[in-house]
Amino acid sequence: MLVCICHSVSDKTIKHWVRQQGVTSIRELRQLTPLGSQCGKCVRHAKEVIYNESQLITLQKAS
Repeated sequence: MLVCICHSVSDKTIKHWVRQQGVTSIRELRQLTPLGSQCGKCVRHAKEVIYNESQLITLQKAS
């Protein structure tokens, strides 16, 4: 699903960067993608995707 329509950044892309580069914030994500640099409406949803993926990784490591 597209999170940032302005720059075609999907939730899969965000999850990839969380897993591959350890992204934990919008600031870090913006260094890798143009997400949020135009209208900014996607930032809240992107934060949720980052948080949820980070929590999933933590749970997987604990198992």
